[in-house]
Amino acid sequence: MEFGDTRLTLLVRPNDLDPLGHVNNAVAVEYLEAGRWHWLGQHGLVPGDRVVSVVARCELDYRAEIGRGEVEVHTDLTSPDQYDEDGLTYRARFRQRIAQGAVTAVDALVTVAFLDSHQRCLVTLQDYVEASTPGKG
Repeated sequence: MEFGDTRLTLLVRPNDLDPLGHVNNAVAVEYLEAGRWHWLGQHGLVPGDRVVSVVARCELDYRAEIGRGEVEVHTDLTSPDQYDEDGLTYRARFRQRIAQGAVTAVDALVTVAFLDSHQRCLVTLQDYVEASTPGKG
């Protein structure tokens, strides 16, 4: 599976700001999620209701304040992670960055896992891609 990186431009909303006039740290996590949804759409993946991705781990480094204006969320699938003896992938890792102008405000590494939402069990990245590709799942 070959996937490229994406960029999503978002406008900072007034309610995203805290009393100090910069984006609340929890809102930055929402921007990252929007970036991952955008990444899926740009790669023709339409999340269904049976096989879903869930965040298993988030590592964020807040490097600068995000103020009013636009931000750009960069999202790249950097690695499938753990493999079993059959070569199947059960986790994937996204490298994400939120930039405002030339300044990187947030660096993030987000690990996702894949679940069958009906059986509540772990499934593979390959299962997720197949279920999320229109005409396949």
